[in-house]
Amino acid sequence: MNKNILWLLGILVSLSAGFTSCSEDTQTADPYSDWAVRNDAYIDSIASICANPPTGEHWEKVLNYKLQSDASEDLGYQDYTPGKNDYVYMKLFPEDNIEPLGISPMSTDTVSVHYRGKLINGTVFDESFSGEWNGMVNEPRSFAASGVITGRTTALLKMKEGQHVELYIPNGMGYGSVERDVIPAYSTLIFDLRLEKVIHPKGPDDRSRKMKQE
Repeated sequence: MNKNILWLLGILVSLSAGFTSCSEDTQTADPYSDWAVRNDAYIDSIASICANPPTGEHWEKVLNYKLQSDASEDLGYQDYTPGKNDYVYMKLFPEDNIEPLGISPMSTDTVSVHYRGKLINGTVFDESFSGEWNGMVNEPRSFAASGVITGRTTALLKMKEGQHVELYIPNGMGYGSVERDVIPAYSTLIFDLRLEKVIHPKGPDDRSRKMKQE
């Protein structure tokens, strides 16, 4: 009798160990493993697509606006060759070729935009609307064109009122090595971005606005 009990206990212990081992083997993989490497490879692929877009697609890359300023002020930019991480990449949408577009913002302007920001794994970290975008229902958010991360400012200063782009921002023009809320460090940021309106402050710089439009 005792031998039978010991035999059963031995079987139960073996089965328990086996289940534990299987459970450990089937644990969910970390979705952010090798995150920096994966994001760098992702930007490589986006830069390649931008350089050789598929038939029917239109892409544009825009140099970091801070480097553009350095170049215009002759601050040594000529000694530096920009790399893939010094640009943002914008996939343009067909309606931009149909609908007349408005003006581009200046760094001192306020912009009203619709947007949804996500990571390369599809995780949404911020958005101005939920579900499908509806221009008749969704309200845009407003902020200073220069009051956001470098990559978004760079894109906004290039865009025009009414334009819709899919924007890809390398981590160095986003939050870099800093983790921010649900955004891990070294994250490429992807935005569905619509520039609804440019709000130009009244004042002495109105003349510069006029010159930019001409």
